[in-house]
Amino acid sequence: MLFIVILVLKSLFCITESSLKTFQNATTYELGDHTVVSSSNVFPYVAAILNKSKYLCAGALIDESWVLTVADSVFLFRDSLRLIHVRLGSINNKQGGKLMPIKLIEFHPFFDDQKPEFDIALIQLGQRVRLTANLNPIRLQRKRKNVMATHFIVTAWSMQHTSSAELYKMASMQDIQRRRMLRVAHLHPSKKQQCDEVLDELGFLKSNIMCLDPTMTGGTDPCSRDVGAPVVLNGILWGVLSSWVPEDCDLLPGPTFVVLTSAPNITSWIHATLRGIKWHKWTIFDTDYEEYEDDD
Repeated sequence: MLFIVILVLKSLFCITESSLKTFQNATTYELGDHTVVSSSNVFPYVAAILNKSKYLCAGALIDESWVLTVADSVFLFRDSLRLIHVRLGSINNKQGGKLMPIKLIEFHPFFDDQKPEFDIALIQLGQRVRLTANLNPIRLQRKRKNVMATHFIVTAWSMQHTSSAELYKMASMQDIQRRRMLRVAHLHPSKKQQCDEVLDELGFLKSNIMCLDPTMTGGTDPCSRDVGAPVVLNGILWGVLSSWVPEDCDLLPGPTFVVLTSAPNITSWIHATLRGIKWHKWTIFDTDYEEYEDDD
C-alpha cells in the first residue's frame, strides 16, 4: 500500500528520488486529515512565526533574509517587533533549528483585515540565515496559471485554542508533543466555477485568490484555518493560506482562501520589497532573473 501511495505522489508532485526516501520517513502517524512530519529535510522552507514562544502562524522562507506569511496574524505586533521570533529549520515549533529575531514586518499596502485578497506580509529576519539541507528557501509562482493538479502540499503546525493547563489535563504528553510537530496535508483545489461564484458574491478579487475545498483544512473545526501555511506544487510556492473565514463558517464553512503570490499587485510588491524599492500599484517587474524563473 505504501508503495502505491508513493507512486501516486511521485506522479502528482514530481518528487525526486532523494525526497521520496525522506518522505517515507516523514509519514509516521496521522493527525486528522494531516500527516505529522518527522524529518526537517522534507520541507526546509517552512517557518514558524512565534509571539515569544507561542505559535502564531506558519510562513515560508523565500530567501536568506525574508519570510512570507499572512498579515492578519502579525498585524497587532507591528509596533512590538521584539516579541516576534521566527523558527526555521525545525519541524518542532518549540525547539531545534534556528530561532531568529526579526528586523521588520512589511504589510501589503492594500491589506484589509476584513478581506483576504491582500492578507500577506513579509518578515525581514534580524540577519541572513546560513542555508542548509534543513533550511532552504522556496521559489515563488510568479505567473498566474490554471490549476491542473488534484492536490497541493500544505504545511503548518496545529493551532492552539486552549491554555497550557487545559491542554495538559485533556491530553497525554505524547499528544502535546505531536501538536508541536509540523503537519502536511494534500488539499484539493475547488472547482473554478464554484470558487468564482463565491468570490463574486463576496466581492473579492478573483486574480488574487485560489480556493481550496474546506473539508480537509484546519482539522475538525469548520472555522479554523492553517493560517499562513505555504501552498506548494512541484516545489513552487503558489501562496499562503489566509486566516479569513465567513461569519457563518460554523454553518456554512465555505472554501479556504489562498493568497496568490502570482497576482500582479502581489508579486510586484514582494519583489519591490525584497529589493528595497518603494512599491506603487503600477510597479511591474520583468521575470529577468533566474532564481525566480518558473519551470514549465
